[in-house]
Amino acid sequence: AFFNGNIHEEIAKMGPSAQSKEEKERWMNEVYFPTKNELPIFAGIDTLIKKLHADGCTLVINTSADADSTKKFLVKNGIDYFDAIYGTEISKDKKVKFEKILQDYNARGADTVFITDTVGDVLDAKDFGMRIILVTYGYQDKSHFSGMEKFVVGFAESPGEIEGYLG
Repeated sequence: AFFNGNIHEEIAKMGPSAQSKEEKERWMNEVYFPTKNELPIFAGIDTLIKKLHADGCTLVINTSADADSTKKFLVKNGIDYFDAIYGTEISKDKKVKFEKILQDYNARGADTVFITDTVGDVLDAKDFGMRIILVTYGYQDKSHFSGMEKFVVGFAESPGEIEGYLG
């Protein structure tokens, strides 16, 4: 994996480089995120998202990318069922966005489920009391998740397994 924590913090911590901070940010915005948005969705995730939407769940994305590119990805893949996208326009810090999401939706962490595929996201979410589902088929595979068991309600090997943890 390219990083284990918040991508913006991880890139800032990288050693001396010929690239300035601005050049690294430009690379993320012009190369990394656009390339990531060209990846296909995982088989079955569209069905799960449509079902959650039909069941009346409030669906919110907390992303390290900008909201516009995330929205384009959702539309392109026919999964634009999300109520809001909290992207880098709000903050590069996911903890700040978790606080804002809970405040904006007048929700408690215990009333929310956070589905993620990175250790950094788990570490950012764990203090909010959210039920966390860690998927093992996304950005990081299960080999990265040692020690995360105490923070998550389960590990999902496929989109179909996520639903089992939502009850």
